[in-house]
Amino acid sequence: MSSEKSCLVLGAGIAGVTTAIGLKKLGFGVTLFYKRRPFTAYEGFSEKTKEGLLSSGCSRASRLLEIESVRNANWAEASEKVNYEYVVCRDDLDRALLEDAGSSGVVCVEATVVGGIDCSEARPKVGYKYNGRQFESAADFIVDARGRFTPFKEAYVCGPKSFSILQELEIEAMNEKRTSIDSTQDGWVWQAYVGGKRGYVQFTCDESTAASVNSFEDLLALLSGQNAELWSLKSAKPVKRIVKRDAYSKLHREIINEKMMLVGDAASSIDPLSGNGAFQAMSMSSIAPFVVNTILEGSADEKQTAIDFYKERVRLIFDKFSKVGRDFYRLEQRYESGFWQERQNWPSEVSAGVQTLPRIEKRAVVKVPNIHAQEVVITKSNPMGVCYYGDLEVVALARLCLENTPEQSWNYVDDFCRDRALPSATANSLKHWLVSQNIVSISH
Repeated sequence: MSSEKSCLVLGAGIAGVTTAIGLKKLGFGVTLFYKRRPFTAYEGFSEKTKEGLLSSGCSRASRLLEIESVRNANWAEASEKVNYEYVVCRDDLDRALLEDAGSSGVVCVEATVVGGIDCSEARPKVGYKYNGRQFESAADFIVDARGRFTPFKEAYVCGPKSFSILQELEIEAMNEKRTSIDSTQDGWVWQAYVGGKRGYVQFTCDESTAASVNSFEDLLALLSGQNAELWSLKSAKPVKRIVKRDAYSKLHREIINEKMMLVGDAASSIDPLSGNGAFQAMSMSSIAPFVVNTILEGSADEKQTAIDFYKERVRLIFDKFSKVGRDFYRLEQRYESGFWQERQNWPSEVSAGVQTLPRIEKRAVVKVPNIHAQEVVITKSNPMGVCYYGDLEVVALARLCLENTPEQSWNYVDDFCRDRALPSATANSLKHWLVSQNIVSISH
């Protein structure tokens, strides 16, 4: 790649910083524009988010995910300890992410980007305000990672309009950190105790309900009528102002072109009930640098392959996690309000037509540092295709299995394992995967 190529990244959340670091690793000159979060928020993260941050070069950010909180769910007449999560103040995470970006050689500029991205000239550009003055900056490619604050409000396909009401709290000290998620007739509540007599409550509801809440007193009055154990609000005092923000699923119609792309919540965001926002963001940022590299360095056909690959990847991730959220809403059958009815029926099940699975076809795949088209195996659990199981190339083996009888197929599998001197554990794992993907039948 030419060292003269430059990229701008707008936004310094998880998606923006991990994309910027990935681009820097490929040799691009990277400048990241950011502005500080205008409100305090806490968020729960999973172990896979911690691992993703570490593998993306964000060691400082990953270290903040240190102490797990017990997470309880009070949902559908059941109350249980479902798992653990790392609860982190986003202000602290933002600072750590910026430090990770800077230590990776990314130039970080605190400035306010004004409006959208101008792609009318050979090099895309953005306007921004810095120290009260207006400037423009152009690059070979621009990545927009401004999350839900992107200016493309009319360019999204949206799910039911949910809004989250956020309030930082001062509460009585507890023995350990904890969180809970509670369903109510008008929405659902996420509560957290984060230590040091600090608490947090997030109430997610529909647009009309959110419009009625303009103060902590309004929130208390609304939640007092809900049938949930609101332990975080007992003797609680508000810290700072109440915040309202949109929390609904939305997918950008275009996502990417030859001069710019959207990553993270700017490309697609999902209802926070799914609990996969950070993972979704890193699913995009992990491939975005290779897509950009292919667009800037590849042929016309390779550019289009990379663009189509990224669009399909974003849409599949959006569809997958939107359905995760919908199915969780469907578990709660006690309420018949419009809030629950809308979210239990979105997205609807739409038949994509009958296609044989598994099958082999040519698809785009990541081959560092680019995106290439090659044959892959399409299965129900791998809709974009897979060509490796671990470090074993399996397309040729899958073809033999799909084109022959079960008995012949297992002979090919045994030959494959023997020729590569696979340890028995690896061979058995491969065989289990082939059966689970319906590439071979279980009779052997």
